Amino acid sequence: MSHPSPIVLVHGIFGFGQLKLSGFGVTDYFRQIPDALRAAGHEVPEPPSLNAAGRIAERAADLKRYLDNHPEVSGRRVHVVAHSMGGLDARFMISKLNMADRIMSLTTLGTPHRGSPIADLAGAAAPPGFNALVDSAGIDVKGIADLTTASCNRFNQEVTDSPKVRYFSIAGQFEPPRVLGVPIGVLAVSHEIVRNKEQDNDGVVSVESAKFGQRRENWTFLGTWPANHFRLINWGANILLSPSEQNDNTILEKYVALATHLRSLPPP
Repeated sequence: MSHPSPIVLVHGIFGFGQLKLSGFGVTDYFRQIPDALRAAGHEVPEPPSLNAAGRIAERAADLKRYLDNHPEVSGRRVHVVAHSMGGLDARFMISKLNMADRIMSLTTLGTPHRGSPIADLAGAAAPPGFNALVDSAGIDVKGIADLTTASCNRFNQEVTDSPKVRYFSIAGQFEPPRVLGVPIGVLAVSHEIVRNKEQDNDGVVSVESAKFGQRRENWTFLGTWPANHFRLINWGANILLSPSEQNDNTILEKYVALATHLRSLPPP
């Protein structure tokens, strides 16, 4: 039997809900995870598609519209499970858009609650006029600025938790393989950048940033998954799946266990 409160999966920056071709779903941002949760008896509607790299406020408004208008969740209380920037979007929506009564719980995975050194570096490396240039091309990448450590520090001062919502966080942690002592892989360089500043990390977000807890009475840290930022959503460590990763259901099992935990939460 499906749990009466649906589980809404929320993607991160540069993400998507579901890629479609000729109206048919091709792949999910949360790869194979919706189907795994449905097979375990949970109700998981088609995930929302937020402004891919817009500001937190814009993406939060997108998420609110989805919850207000999607027929499978409209008017219902839901559990939100959000990856990366999606966790900040959900926090903003709950706090600033009066959605606390609609959210039973928020679980964030690899969310840069305290920002990411990678966003700091990306902002510092952008040449003068870059934002105006991409704006003129119709490309919205303003959301990167919301993920810097300075921006997230302001965010945490202004966006307060709701006592009506249960908050959970999960961090990812991995060590890139090395050849002659040199780290290799898609997230190898970024892992070293974050490690030098904030120690253990998932290649984008440090464990310390992801395990955020604004108030102990509201937030519960559910632990660290041995996965990088891509593996947290069941993609390969280098995005494309290796043969061993194709046959590895560890991440799917972790999501099912998480959903079982959410189902066991007592009513507010």
